[in-house]
Amino acid sequence: MFEVSYQEWRQKEIKKSRGERCPETYYEKIKQDKQKHEQYEIIWQIGDLQDTGYENNFYDSLFAERALLDFAEHMLTEIPNVTFLTKERIADPDWKPPFEEGIVINNMAFNGDESTPHLHMTFIPYVKNCSRGQSVQNAFSQTFKRMGYVTTMKQAVDESDNLVWQDTPQGKVPQMKKVEYGAVTWIEEQKEWIADYMQKELEWERFFKGKNERGDLLLSDYRRERAAERAKEAEKKVVLVETDLKVKEKAVTEKASTIFKLDEMLTDKKKNLEQFDDTVRYYDRKLDSVKKELAVVEDDYKVVSDKLEVKSRKAEIAEEVYFMYSGAGSDREHDLFEEVVQLRYENEKKDGEIRGLKQKLNEAYEFMKRFMIGEVTLFEKFMQGVKEKVRDFVGIR
Repeated sequence: MFEVSYQEWRQKEIKKSRGERCPETYYEKIKQDKQKHEQYEIIWQIGDLQDTGYENNFYDSLFAERALLDFAEHMLTEIPNVTFLTKERIADPDWKPPFEEGIVINNMAFNGDESTPHLHMTFIPYVKNCSRGQSVQNAFSQTFKRMGYVTTMKQAVDESDNLVWQDTPQGKVPQMKKVEYGAVTWIEEQKEWIADYMQKELEWERFFKGKNERGDLLLSDYRRERAAERAKEAEKKVVLVETDLKVKEKAVTEKASTIFKLDEMLTDKKKNLEQFDDTVRYYDRKLDSVKKELAVVEDDYKVVSDKLEVKSRKAEIAEEVYFMYSGAGSDREHDLFEEVVQLRYENEKKDGEIRGLKQKLNEAYEFMKRFMIGEVTLFEKFMQGVKEKVRDFVGIR
């Protein structure tokens, strides 16, 4: 169908010194083309595994078989701009499709050995009188456009409905996007014929299950849009990760600052503790000295108390004697009186010594009140010891 036209064009290219770009055959050229394919496939199916499955709904699967076979007959004999290959036509070098543009079906196979009945249809687009390149080509979009099914393009927009532009060496140009596909429109017309047939012959209503994510997009456009979406999602993830890292870095910085401040506080506390330890050791030494002084004071207090007790008792006796002999006026009376006076004098003297000792005791008491031993002060501990000694002293006396 294409080889004669291709070879004519190839010879022209060779004469223009561009023949190295042209493969030996058109078939090889199509195989190397990134936008064209040797053939295209459509799978026609009615229902699904539950509706027309051989195992789940056997009788309806037989009705679906009949509908698909009648549709195949309709496709091969009644639809304009459609023809098909046979062994005889392939063997005939002069055979050409009976139209300027259309599709040439090279395989129509019914499959009834899987879960549901369906048709595999492969075809080759065919268009003549092309303005660029060879005259006869395998050109998908151009074929359906010539058949009256135009692919519509419009300028793409972003998520904010702003027009998208592309930078080119010639300046900014609109980035176009396919919004309506001629081939999809043609396929939908064939589905409508099947729906009408089911309604009339089987009283089945067409049920629209919706479309897949690809929708009406060509596979190349769908992949390109999905790649753009994934790129945007990746950018969003990167932004989220960067934001999360900034938050965590800020938190780490704050924690590090807090740890540094705590470390400084601990250093200060350690210094204060060392100073406090020095103070405690100093007062421990002072306490040892006070304890020694208290021991001396206790000894002096005991001696003075013993003497005071003796003198007091002597004074009492002297006074009693004095009153006993106060009326006699004898020399003995005067002697006793002098003794009493002497005793009182000595008693007052001892009282002064006792007051001095009491002053020292009070100072020692005030010093001891500032120190704790367990849950009591050193003074309370000392007084307990004094009380025990007084009880022991009274008991002995």
